[in-house]
Amino acid sequence: MLQPCLAQNELWVLNETPPSLGRIDLTSFNYEELLSFDNVSYATDLEIQGDMAVVVLENRVVKVDLTTGEMLADVELLGAQEAALLEDGTVVVTRGGLDADWQPLDLTSFLVWLDGADLALEGELLPTEGPMLPSQEVMVVDGKVYIAVNNGWAWGQEVGRVGCWNLEEDTYEEWDLGEGAENPVALHVLDGDLFTVNNGDWSSTSVTRASLADLSSSETVALEGVSVGCNASAFVDTKLAVQISGENGLRLLDGPSMIWEEGAVLNADAPSAYSLITHPTYGWTCAGVTDYVTFGEIQIRTAEGELLSTVPVGVSPGSLAWRSSEVSNLEAVALPATITGVEGEWDGLGREAGNVIPGMPALRIVRAANGQVQKTIQVPN
Repeated sequence: MLQPCLAQNELWVLNETPPSLGRIDLTSFNYEELLSFDNVSYATDLEIQGDMAVVVLENRVVKVDLTTGEMLADVELLGAQEAALLEDGTVVVTRGGLDADWQPLDLTSFLVWLDGADLALEGELLPTEGPMLPSQEVMVVDGKVYIAVNNGWAWGQEVGRVGCWNLEEDTYEEWDLGEGAENPVALHVLDGDLFTVNNGDWSSTSVTRASLADLSSSETVALEGVSVGCNASAFVDTKLAVQISGENGLRLLDGPSMIWEEGAVLNADAPSAYSLITHPTYGWTCAGVTDYVTFGEIQIRTAEGELLSTVPVGVSPGSLAWRSSEVSNLEAVALPATITGVEGEWDGLGREAGNVIPGMPALRIVRAANGQVQKTIQVPN
């Protein structure tokens, strides 16, 4: 019996203003909106697990069935910022934000977790036992929850700390990342190391690296006089690509050496990215681009920077996530013999087959002169 494997064939897009959720089919580069969210000003985060998505909105968290667009649960949560999903579906949410007078929200806790089925509040870590200040980015690695504690809504009082909630041991620890690492806004992991992208006071950008095995020791490198702005960053192989406000293309930091690559810019002709994600198999960069008012689009490029497609989406595409689907293990299947005397070739939508997109498998339907029809998955070298 063939064992299933995973393929990232749908890129899901959370548009922030007005909030809506849709998907890009990577075989056709077509965008389809699944649903929009009423009576809410903005969205902040998207997390996907199987056929379900968790969307963080203004003071709300909702659960969505990605196959039907039905909202399965919808709860109010003051100051909800970003989410991470545990294996059992439990939703961990960070909290922070501003009130109507543009003052930091008065919150009793900065990390809560919700039931995976109905999003009912299951628990919270009070400041005496969890994050001590408002927090933003959160991710789960090997059963541990990592939190970027930044106090980012109190101007001039930003901090640079990382917290770790060990679920198995039910313990929480927090470490100061040191001078120059204030206001961490993004978390990434590479080869056992945790990387934070830090916005400081918005006048400089820095990246901090610490071993997941020992977060008490860290290293920070800075770019003075520039801001990472809207937090678009992602690893492209071992290079951390970071969008600097007002610049075209992406600055590159070599992860293993922690050196900014002088003069190196990825996608040099690309407009400034509002959001960024890389395909885990093909190495593509998928960047959200917007003017925040009238349009939004996703630019999809190969690892070498070749523009594959520009896909119109909603305004301010701020959160991007892959949805994985099970496919047969192609390596375990004997490939059919090549058809000779081909009369026609089409893709899965019945269109005449053109050139194969670099790094992208394609469904290929071939009709031979003798009437034989063969359907294969074509994988370019």
